[in-house]
Amino acid sequence: MNEILNKNIVFLSRRFPDLIEGLTQKDETAAFSFSRSPGPNIYFKNRPFHSKADPLKEAINLVKGLTVKPGYIFIFMGIGLGYHIETFIEMYGINAKNTTIIAIEKSIEAFSILVNNRDISFLEGAHLFINREFKHVAGFFEKLNPLSFKGYRIIRLRGAFSSFSDYYTELENYFKNLTSGKLSDVLTRFAFESLWMKNIIENVPALIGKKPINTLKNALKNKPALVMGAGPSLLRQMETIKKVSEKVHLIAVDTALEPLLKSGIKPDVIVTLDAQFYNLFDFFSILKGKKYSNGMKLVTDTTTYPKILKYWPGELYFSESVSRVNEGDNIRYEGHPLMDHLRGYIPSLDPLECGGSVTTTAIELALYLGADPVIVTGFDLSYTSYMTHINSSAVYTLFSTKETRLQTLQTAMIDSIRKRKLQRIQGVHGDPVLSDFVFLKYIDWVKEKYEYKNRVFNATWEGASIPNMTHIGLEETLLSRLFINKKTPIPELPGEKVSKKKSLEFLGDLKKQIKKARAELENSLTSGAGLANFLKSYPFLKNILLETRALYSKHSSASSHMIMFLNLMERQIDRSVIIAGGKRG
Repeated sequence: MNEILNKNIVFLSRRFPDLIEGLTQKDETAAFSFSRSPGPNIYFKNRPFHSKADPLKEAINLVKGLTVKPGYIFIFMGIGLGYHIETFIEMYGINAKNTTIIAIEKSIEAFSILVNNRDISFLEGAHLFINREFKHVAGFFEKLNPLSFKGYRIIRLRGAFSSFSDYYTELENYFKNLTSGKLSDVLTRFAFESLWMKNIIENVPALIGKKPINTLKNALKNKPALVMGAGPSLLRQMETIKKVSEKVHLIAVDTALEPLLKSGIKPDVIVTLDAQFYNLFDFFSILKGKKYSNGMKLVTDTTTYPKILKYWPGELYFSESVSRVNEGDNIRYEGHPLMDHLRGYIPSLDPLECGGSVTTTAIELALYLGADPVIVTGFDLSYTSYMTHINSSAVYTLFSTKETRLQTLQTAMIDSIRKRKLQRIQGVHGDPVLSDFVFLKYIDWVKEKYEYKNRVFNATWEGASIPNMTHIGLEETLLSRLFINKKTPIPELPGEKVSKKKSLEFLGDLKKQIKKARAELENSLTSGAGLANFLKSYPFLKNILLETRALYSKHSSASSHMIMFLNLMERQIDRSVIIAGGKRG
């Protein structure tokens, strides 16, 4: 054993012992070789990993001019003989050592050549992934918190990258999409957290006398249901849906409601989630006083825009949205922490898992109702005909206000679409369709819903191919023997309603808790122990507090934001108490 190899084996046994056994593996089809002339280099099928002319100059060019500070992540796609990684560490010194370095090499044989010929101690502080499957590297990426680092840079070793471009490209795209998605989620949660809490508090009076969705459980057991999203292609299927609207139970998302009503189709159930004011426009015809709501049930989240709950004239049932959190082999479901507090004052409440889209919640509701099969349409997850939503929807109407003599409605939509992170993916008919990273997140969510197979079917006219949802023709399915019988009204189980007394107790108790939290807040944020104790005492503030601390670098700024937020919540509680018929305390 040569001196370099011996030293490297000692290093690996201490830092990466699982790699030692793999060093003896040989891939006869890989065609790797090592040459010292004109300079040490790895060759794959006669193509060099490094520059043949001057690998050290290439290494300098790869890493010069970078912003290297604590909190940054550097991902090296391809290690080769490591010149660029070693140069990076030497060039930036202590700053480089205070960053997160991730080094990825697809081939164990290429890494074996490195171990046999160069001292690899420069990899001391790196996270090393050698010959690891995509899912293992992706799993590491998933554990990274985008708020914990200030930036990232992906550095490609051209020769290594091009030799295994599919592998490295997939990892690079996954990391970028994951980081963008996570950061978007965090910023969205921060932007919406105060709104969600405010809406829950404001919605309490509207829930008095209403029932949770538990009273509808298995109401459609073994009966077919059609879930209708608001994708652009839904318009192509309106006539078919209308033909069978008296034979199959229709579950519509809120944004599809106006187009359906204008086509003479009354859904049996409408599902709504959005906390924002704009959601109100999805109910324009009904809230304007038109007698559409007879026989239609509204299933709403507790965070939905309050005016919808307040003015909905028909039957209303409420639920809580929860998100699936994967923790290794375990799965848990996480809802809003304020709902954990509210549960002590209302009847038993079953949650609905949400995949980020109201259509995913509508599918989950159909399954909760016991429907089988569940047929889904209008779930394009792509920009069909360069549109975002179906004609006549509130979103479509909003875009029409931007129409001018010089800009058509179509160009307004296209301008909006082209600002997004677009990607072409496989469509339901095999051809590529235009999608983006948000839609891809929904598709990834469905990928994990193995229970959808052979029960949930995608009958969308045009759009993305969705895993676990076999694509079928809507007209052929709806006109089949499954739908020959006339549908019956959705039955309701006996169940307890939300009481005025308990609602006022919740609001009163919450106000007391907020007053105490505000008094303790300033001291609690100054230490880890104080923060932990504070969250233990006031768990309903967990999300807003942790996100505030993450986004505000100064303790005083985070504290000021929280105090202002608690003041706003206290005033909202007072308003809700008055609306519920109580006395302001």
